Amino acid sequence: MTLAGLAPDYRGQPMLPVLAGVHRAGAVDLVRVGLVTGQAPADFADRAGNLAHAFGARLCRVRDVAPGLLVLELVRDDTLAEPIPALPIAGEVNLAGLPVGRCEDGSPWRLIATHVLIAGATGSGKGSVIWSMIRALLPCIAGGWVQVWALDPKRMELSFGRGLFHRYACQAAAMVELLEAAVAEMHHRAERFGGRTRPFTLSAEFPFLVVLVDELAFLTAYQPERDLRKRAEAAIATLTSQGRSVGVCVVGALQDPRKDVISLRNLFSTRIALRLDESGQVDMVLGDGARDRGALADQISPDSWTGAGVGYVRLEASPDPVRVRAAYVTDDDINAMVAAVTGGGW
Repeated sequence: MTLAGLAPDYRGQPMLPVLAGVHRAGAVDLVRVGLVTGQAPADFADRAGNLAHAFGARLCRVRDVAPGLLVLELVRDDTLAEPIPALPIAGEVNLAGLPVGRCEDGSPWRLIATHVLIAGATGSGKGSVIWSMIRALLPCIAGGWVQVWALDPKRMELSFGRGLFHRYACQAAAMVELLEAAVAEMHHRAERFGGRTRPFTLSAEFPFLVVLVDELAFLTAYQPERDLRKRAEAAIATLTSQGRSVGVCVVGALQDPRKDVISLRNLFSTRIALRLDESGQVDMVLGDGARDRGALADQISPDSWTGAGVGYVRLEASPDPVRVRAAYVTDDDINAMVAAVTGGGW
């Protein structure tokens, strides 16, 4: 394997990278490549398109895994090209890994129940992520071990499953009051737990609290009343900076990820970029360099069958974005979820 333009050896010939191993993971081939003097991962990243064609792959992503070693992710087939039906509801809930969809390599996409920011254009599938997360939490919601407090400024997406929420608000003033009530609950828990325990332990007395905001920008950038806007921003900042240790998390959806719309993005531990309108928005959501590492969220298809729910997520343990697709939870699925919880049929 040669790459024109790499540093030559003493004879003036291009130096050859070393093939260190090949592993097949579903529809993705992982090729480990050892670098030689004068070579850098950027040399390969700049030629990712050439490498994809050379290996007969749809896409090539370059991962810098260690000094002198990189991995070429060669995507042969699009395993996320078709919608994923709503996942089965498990009997047990693992807050450290809620099943919400599938990763590109075929493995389950498991979402940590922590502060989550979901950014995507209209029709990108933000609802798929939200409802898949709620579905994964359903046994604990029914048992009172998890509470979802929903803020629904659009009054469309979340109102459909209103029976699943412990608290619900759709008016601006009521939503800000709900946020401040969550802050008060967070402080109450901190007083109860302080000096007694460090990790949060789930219980019926202190259920895991999910503050779900369908459109964050309505409360931050687009809210015309300055007092409500300031109160909302202060509450969201407090919850995202202090709530995790006492079992309070914020899940927020957003259409426009610009800095003047949401300046608190770095306080969200998990950030998901669904289809975005511009390439520059990818790094706004996932962090600097995410698009160069292969998070091509601006190239996701606007066709709902192909692209709704498809996105990239940067996990806490790795700087490299992972391509994923959330399962599609239909209206009938949501109705059944509500009936199971409110009708005592769980």
